[in-house]
Amino acid sequence: MSDSTDTTTPSAVPASTEPLKPRAGTIVWGSILLVVAAVTIVASQLDLGGTTPEAVVWSVVAFGAVLVLAGIVTAIVRAARSGRTEN
Repeated sequence: MSDSTDTTTPSAVPASTEPLKPRAGTIVWGSILLVVAAVTIVASQLDLGGTTPEAVVWSVVAFGAVLVLAGIVTAIVRAARSGRTEN
């Protein structure tokens, strides 16, 4: 018969034995989305008579601006770190 050992099949063991680490960005974005969803649900269930639609729109715009600024700061920090490790 034939030999049952096949050397062409890829190994199931990954090349790197380091365990996977959670990414902070994913956790932060998930938390932000959960907070926005919770605020939306609470706002839809409660009668917020004093809140005008313009205030809601401007708060969403301000929140988006904060997220854009946070992304810019993160990009600058990453660029600085990668530049430091290359030297």
